[in-house]
Amino acid sequence: MLGKKRVYISDVHMGAGRKPAGNHFSYDWLELDEARVFAEFLHHLIDDPGLGEIVLLGDTMDNWVCPIYEEPPTFHEIINSPLNAEIVKNLKSLAANAGKRLIYMPGNHDMLITKDILEKYFPGIVFGGSAAYKSVYRTSRLRAEHGSSYAMFNAPDAINNPGNRLPLGYFISRVAATKHAQTGSAERHFWTYADDLLELLGPEKLPSSVFEAVTEEAEIGADQEIRLSGSASIKVGEVKARYSDLYEQWKTHYGKGFAFKAVMAEIGYLDDFADMLCKKGDTNIVIFGHSHESDLDKDTWFVEDRVYANCGSWCDAKEDCTFVETQKDDEERIHHVRLNRWKNGAVEIIDETSVNL
Repeated sequence: MLGKKRVYISDVHMGAGRKPAGNHFSYDWLELDEARVFAEFLHHLIDDPGLGEIVLLGDTMDNWVCPIYEEPPTFHEIINSPLNAEIVKNLKSLAANAGKRLIYMPGNHDMLITKDILEKYFPGIVFGGSAAYKSVYRTSRLRAEHGSSYAMFNAPDAINNPGNRLPLGYFISRVAATKHAQTGSAERHFWTYADDLLELLGPEKLPSSVFEAVTEEAEIGADQEIRLSGSASIKVGEVKARYSDLYEQWKTHYGKGFAFKAVMAEIGYLDDFADMLCKKGDTNIVIFGHSHESDLDKDTWFVEDRVYANCGSWCDAKEDCTFVETQKDDEERIHHVRLNRWKNGAVEIIDETSVNL
């Protein structure tokens, strides 16, 4: 007999919806049309009697994507932004619904969200733990997490930034948002640089080289200040120096093979880490987000009876809005995994597979 469905959603990237001054362009990743689509999908979930849990798997909110000359938005500002009003309204309804369970797992772009903030605005929501300490959702042999903790530029950084653990990717996002605000163009993302520079320079010099490349393209000099929360700031040159040994740190701490895979994770290859987690024997389904690339993959040469799924994203008008759905059949001892899209006001199944419970 089939049980209640679980839905996993990642990478919505709700921003503050600020109105840029002068000739500057909007730099938020989630714009009005995408916000309307996501709010519509949440309303569908409210009305779905077969749904038991909704797992927000990271980067639901985003206070990283902000030009360097602005103070980053708070989560209070994001939640109260008119742009997100319908989304927030529907999330509140889901959190308060006695027949459903809404779980918030932070990603990297919302890694500093707290239990207090979430419970203030969404009474009844379940806080999945701090992303700074690699929070994980588990049920049976299924493991779900955002995935950024395996990606070198975006994993919580306790060595170079021990206070709040913000990684190099935070500063790259700030610089990319600056270019977007100034030009309206966001075509080059840092993972494209990572791909190009990996071939040219190898992994050892990649972190500082990628940061230098994005700052040069945005025409931001080493002496320019990156405004942080409150009155704090840091110079671009200081950021480059702070993370210059990032690859060596990972290689020393985790080993050369793990470090190289963490670089590859920055250009979308997270399936190696799904294999690694499934080899432990207590996991046969791994669900990530982070890459913005939806995926459903069954088995590999190295691991049998395993599923890797990626939720995709909701903030790119050119791509499908996708999510992962799971459902247990306790009688047949099977765990179903589906990759779905939300299109034209309805759910469509893209792909489906299953593993043993």
